[in-house]
Amino acid sequence: MVGRLRRALSGVTRRDGRRPGCHRRRRRERDLRGDAAGRPDEIADLTDRIGEETIYETCGNRLTFQSVGPKILWYKRNEPELFAETEKIVDATGYVVHELTGNYTIDNAIASYFHPMYDPETCSWDEEMVEAVGISRDLLPDPGWATEIAGGVTDEAAAETGLEPGTPVIVGTGDALASMVSVGAVDPGEAIFMYGTTGVIFTVLGGNRAPEGLWSGPFVFEDTYHAGGGMATSGAIVRWFRDELADAERRRAEGAAADAYELLDGQAAGVAPGSDGLVLLPYFSGERTPITDDSARGTLVGLTLQHTKGHLFRAILEGVGYGFRHHVEAMADVGIDVDRVRAIGGGAGSELWRGIVSDITGVSQEYVADPLGSPLGDAFLAGYGTGVFESLDALDARVAVTGSTDPDPETHDAYDEYYHVYRDLYPQVRDSMHRLAALGDE
Repeated sequence: MVGRLRRALSGVTRRDGRRPGCHRRRRRERDLRGDAAGRPDEIADLTDRIGEETIYETCGNRLTFQSVGPKILWYKRNEPELFAETEKIVDATGYVVHELTGNYTIDNAIASYFHPMYDPETCSWDEEMVEAVGISRDLLPDPGWATEIAGGVTDEAAAETGLEPGTPVIVGTGDALASMVSVGAVDPGEAIFMYGTTGVIFTVLGGNRAPEGLWSGPFVFEDTYHAGGGMATSGAIVRWFRDELADAERRRAEGAAADAYELLDGQAAGVAPGSDGLVLLPYFSGERTPITDDSARGTLVGLTLQHTKGHLFRAILEGVGYGFRHHVEAMADVGIDVDRVRAIGGGAGSELWRGIVSDITGVSQEYVADPLGSPLGDAFLAGYGTGVFESLDALDARVAVTGSTDPDPETHDAYDEYYHVYRDLYPQVRDSMHRLAALGDE
């Protein structure tokens, strides 16, 4: 595949709507991720002025801290001089594509996070919503499908990169959707559980849907759509635990040429499902879907003096599993069934974690052990967009399922009570979370 793709390029970036950037004159850029994070005042302002239902009917999503529109409004209000110099507002992929081709683009999937300005029904910017945010339509790049050719590598870019002038560059897409492509999850009903720094569940749809509390929008191929959601932290909590609370395991791993995660898995494997009465809410960086609460905080309930490090680690793995189940149920509530799931991402390499998630969700998973992930998916999109591949057959031939994990019915039943505790906890402690978040920000 690689040899056949030397003459096609693509870009990939995170798809969570947090990476809009402003390409400004005089070769200066501004990243809106940090200063504009959340922006509750702008969310409230736009919602009040436009109307929550009007926003939902237009873009299929309500305004949240994931939405790009409020971040842009914050930028305009708080950085007026820089905003006046802004030439174009793009995502990271769009920036790379522009540097290579001189053209500004954005794929429909990324654009669908520019709430409330993007209409997924028409795959275009809604002029009234753009005006409501208070910007010129000229600041936004034209949306396109991920496989469309954005342009060719310019002579200037070729001189800087060593690429051949005129090499076609496609629009590209975000990492989660490119990862779906990399494991062959491209047909309606097929889905992924992504065990990455964040936890993501996406499924392909046969038509556009707007499920309440979840994400939805175009997929990577023309006239295809997707829906799903994401947890703000999953693998990030596992890494935090290893770095901050597992010094002994890290030292043992270094001395034995082993992996600290495998040692922690071994301890957690000896603990009963439910961690002997421990439940973790994995909201260590707020939470995205389905609760959409930037001020939610991680919570561990049920600790006793009998609990060990293995209990704590298993509770983390289970907490993420409860989050996956919350999404599966939220999708089922609006008639979106997940027929086949492929487990991807670094954390999916843990057989224990996959087993816990399947037991909690009741969903079987196919594991594709491919270290390339989203870059492979984007490479295929580049080949598909430039005609190297005429169909998805080449992708199917490349995907190799290396393991399957099925839920154990008895363990699934045992997890039910713990899951219901998990669902009950957030509304019970939400106000305290918010108070603590405010105190921590002082």
